[in-house]
Amino acid sequence: MKANRLKRKSFKKTILAATVVIGSSTLLFQGLIQAVTAAEFKKTDMIPTSYANYTASSSKAAQKSLSAGYKKANYTVKAIDSQKPTSKDMTKEAAAEIGAQALWEIFGQSLEGQVIEMGYQKPIDSLPRSKWYADVHINDKLSYYFAVDSVTGEIFCISSKRWFDEKVPDFDEELNNSPQEYVAEAKKLAEKYNVVHSPVKSVEYQAQSNGPNNDPVMGIQIMGENGEIANMYLSRKDKALIEITYNSEMKYTQEHGTKLMQEHPALKTNQK
Repeated sequence: MKANRLKRKSFKKTILAATVVIGSSTLLFQGLIQAVTAAEFKKTDMIPTSYANYTASSSKAAQKSLSAGYKKANYTVKAIDSQKPTSKDMTKEAAAEIGAQALWEIFGQSLEGQVIEMGYQKPIDSLPRSKWYADVHINDKLSYYFAVDSVTGEIFCISSKRWFDEKVPDFDEELNNSPQEYVAEAKKLAEKYNVVHSPVKSVEYQAQSNGPNNDPVMGIQIMGENGEIANMYLSRKDKALIEITYNSEMKYTQEHGTKLMQEHPALKTNQK
């Protein structure tokens, strides 16, 4: 079962897998942490859900009003693996609808006639809150992923995935030297979708990466005036938004990363 859970995470890992990284970026930090987390997963016991200090930082994503024009699509919800949500968890159908609304708002994707495959994950060291996560295939291609807190409905992460046949370079030196257009686009999108739930304080280019789907991305970190941090990934092909990782997941990733850095000093050596 654990192996299956790791398999279901492959979509997000593919997007985040940085083949080329700039400096000692948080994105690299994330990539290293995810790799170690995956290795640690099999020997990590599930831990109780902890919502201490959560209330103040609770995402507005699950609370905001629905965008005008949205109409609930007629989709099918299926389960990934066996699931044992608690009485506190929302149903996978409710979580699926939260994701469906977010996919419609952020990527303009209607799930009419589609299948949402929902998996459940209990709290673990790197994310001490249970979650529902989902894969959506469009035309037999894994195309969308989202994850929400299974209790509050807060969105942890949302991603799209496009597939191209032509292989592209892992790294664009010119873009690395002049990322301003992408930074500006990321700021505009961050404000549009209110990814840090406050005015944007800073926007920082961090990394480039590529995956087997040949849609190379640039990672950009958004910081809000309220202290929230989100990561956004834009395609290097056309500046299309590919992924948003919100503050709550970022926060736990960084906290867990700090812990792993202390336990695995080799990570510091690799963070260059």
